[in-house]
Amino acid sequence: MRINNKHRRTELISEIRELADFLETHPSLPTPYGLDALALPAHGEGYEAQRAEIDRLTESLDAEIRESNGHYTARIEFGRVTYRLVAISDEAMARHDALMSYSGSISPDHPTDADEGVIDDMEIPIPDTYGGACRCGALTAKGSRLCRKCASRGRWNRRKAPYSVEGGDQW
Repeated sequence: MRINNKHRRTELISEIRELADFLETHPSLPTPYGLDALALPAHGEGYEAQRAEIDRLTESLDAEIRESNGHYTARIEFGRVTYRLVAISDEAMARHDALMSYSGSISPDHPTDADEGVIDDMEIPIPDTYGGACRCGALTAKGSRLCRKCASRGRWNRRKAPYSVEGGDQW
């Protein structure tokens, strides 16, 4: 087992407390819907060693363990805060690297034939005359800080989110 750097561990715990204090002292700021803490035990020692380390660490804990597509995961939930231990196989990492190798490869320099005429017909409002910008980047109506889509999603989450965990596979 490779023991985490004690200084790094202490620093991370301190930063988590700082985040909690920051959110507590700034009640007007939106809070995250949840928090997902990810740890990679025995990272770099091979998939089987990582799996064995996860099994050893979660032996006495009430952790949900799952294996899917080359990822071996143990999860412990504290309400909307989740602590996950993850082992990633070499094959899963190779699939990810292959997928990411295409990143940035395709970028059209000019509109395609299918786009001709569409751009000219679009009436895109100017932010100064329309409103502001939502955190997702979309324009908002005057006096609103969220676009219609984000506002709708927020209403849905407040109504449905407590019920969506029951009986559903959430991860």
